[in-house]
Amino acid sequence: MTVSNTLSSRPAGILRRFGAMVYDGFVVAAVLFIAALPLPVLDQLASGEAWALAIKRVYLLGACFAYLGGFWVHGGQTIGMKAWRLHLLRDDGHRLRWKDAFWRFTVSCLSLAALGLGFFWVFVDPHRRTWHDHLSHTYIAKVESA
Repeated sequence: MTVSNTLSSRPAGILRRFGAMVYDGFVVAAVLFIAALPLPVLDQLASGEAWALAIKRVYLLGACFAYLGGFWVHGGQTIGMKAWRLHLLRDDGHRLRWKDAFWRFTVSCLSLAALGLGFFWVFVDPHRRTWHDHLSHTYIAKVESA
């Protein structure tokens, strides 16, 4: 089922994307705070083991993915995207699947690790798409005003 009938044909603007990222950054911080509550137990059980650190990192990345991926798959909007009237879709106009969300999240993390270069790609791309937009075959559209 496509949802493009309520969306603008123009790609989402850079300021809107940034605003949504800031909003979602606060929500992700809260998610990570709550997700980190049980981690001291792991610290006591493993006391500085390298594998425990790896498990913690994967667990916290999983918590971030659960928030972002869940909202992307079930509705196409995170809390920040909803506030800034943005909607995430696949290139064919359909909602994301978990596979699409996984690739988008993974490449987003790589973009951040590359000092944000993948995010700054919107300044070069004629369709204002980031690396993770391209590689996950998704795009962000502006929601039309009612």
